[in-house]
Amino acid sequence: MTFSVEQLQAFVAAAEQGSFSAAARHLGKAQSVVSVAVSHLEIDCGVELFDRSGRTPVLTGEGRALLRDARAILQRCDEMRASAAALGRGVETRLTLAVDAAIAMETLVPHLAAFDGAFPHLEFELLNPTSQDVAELVSSGRADLGVMFEQEFYPRGFNFTGIDHVEVIAVAGPGHPLAALPEVRLPDLEQHRQLMPTTRTAGVRGAFELQGGRCWRLESQYGILALVRADFGWAYLPKPFVREDLERGRVVPLRLAFQQVDIQAGIDLIWRRDRAAGPAARWLIERLSGGSAPGCGAE
Repeated sequence: MTFSVEQLQAFVAAAEQGSFSAAARHLGKAQSVVSVAVSHLEIDCGVELFDRSGRTPVLTGEGRALLRDARAILQRCDEMRASAAALGRGVETRLTLAVDAAIAMETLVPHLAAFDGAFPHLEFELLNPTSQDVAELVSSGRADLGVMFEQEFYPRGFNFTGIDHVEVIAVAGPGHPLAALPEVRLPDLEQHRQLMPTTRTAGVRGAFELQGGRCWRLESQYGILALVRADFGWAYLPKPFVREDLERGRVVPLRLAFQQVDIQAGIDLIWRRDRAAGPAARWLIERLSGGSAPGCGAE
């Protein structure tokens, strides 16, 4: 059995786009080229991948079974190309790290100091967006690595590994009505304005956003904290981020009746699977993950 990468690309594109014409537009090729590539792949594999009896091709049972393998092969091809490119480049001249603005930099400083010692001539850039925007910056290639609060799902094509966790607490200003309650119930929270970090990614909701409550969104965590101090609303914020304000009495923790244990939010390191990490990025991945990270694509 012999088949080409181009045949696999045509097969996957046709399956994902829903037709040979849409696949051709997606790949920037003529429809006849895509159709012939899929037909040759069917001959090489000895199975029918699509049922062509209707107006649009529909995956057969065999096609559905082989689609996962085709995607895996193409992914490995992308990783091999990226690895070869990284080996040819040698050490990067520049590295961009995006870190959620609510994550205390104190935990990262020792790692960054060691990184500077290992790569003293590398140009380093640090971005501080919100968590959801960290993923967008990495996905677009604007950032090489991202540090953000863990998500239930990541976009396809991401590598991620846990590197830390932090306690998240509900806080309000000392003069806020919620601060005076001996016990705060969910309906109490819903009656008052919640302050949330915004995101540039349309349709994304925050992990701690109440479904039925009033909500204002701010781009800066520091802006959220300023409004909390002014009794303008309440917010879920990382405890290390508000530790000084708690100690000085500028904000107070809310005593939530429905919360029996501390909320621990994981912190993940993310990077794109199809962009092989260069030596500097690999070093930082290994350092932050304690050596537990999945493959960096340049082994």
